[in-house]
Amino acid sequence: MNRKLGLLSCVICILLSIPQFAYAKEEPQRSTVEVMGKARVMTMPDVATMTFAVETNSIRAQLAVRENAKQIDKLLNALKDLGREKVKIKTSNFSLTPVYDKDNRFQPRGYRVTNTVIVETKEIDQVGTFIDEASKVGVSRIGSLTFGTDGEEKLRKEAAVQALNQAKEIAADLAKAAGLSIKKIVKISYTPRGPAPLLRMEAMAAAARTPIEVGEITLEETVQVIFETN
Repeated sequence: MNRKLGLLSCVICILLSIPQFAYAKEEPQRSTVEVMGKARVMTMPDVATMTFAVETNSIRAQLAVRENAKQIDKLLNALKDLGREKVKIKTSNFSLTPVYDKDNRFQPRGYRVTNTVIVETKEIDQVGTFIDEASKVGVSRIGSLTFGTDGEEKLRKEAAVQALNQAKEIAADLAKAAGLSIKKIVKISYTPRGPAPLLRMEAMAAAARTPIEVGEITLEETVQVIFETN
């Protein structure tokens, strides 16, 4: 009796599922067009970010660390005196590594300490002076200089909306050329882009003021859109 009831229940489930399968097969495939929209927004920067690295070497690790700390203190004091309350400084990397000779990979001949700091300032017109002062106090490398703006998030949203509008116009033109029309948006794909370094340089003798010409920065956004057509 239990086996008969189980078999009957299975048959009923199959019969109930048949209309759903039939409906899925009968559903027509949607016609779509995929378009990528791009837009750029130009603005003047109000924030500059620089990275400075101080590197010291010694036969003993303790001496390398101690000498590095002295040079870092000089660098930080010089930068703080220039920027006052409008400068933000933080350590981005600190490393202590052994240095080996090519002929002996087992016994280090010395140690190298590298300390990298990130400097952010709103005194855009003083960027060249920051670089010159860092060179004077013995900075080993100036890694990068990036210009940005505090209003970047808002501007990127504006660029994204413009990119979407451009995608709509392109999709409408393509659909019209194909004898179709846009019905609705099926999917929007958008990933905000990050800021890109605008200038890279190496530390140099500060015999003359380093010229830094600041111009407009470009914020570009891309939106991928799928439209359903009819």
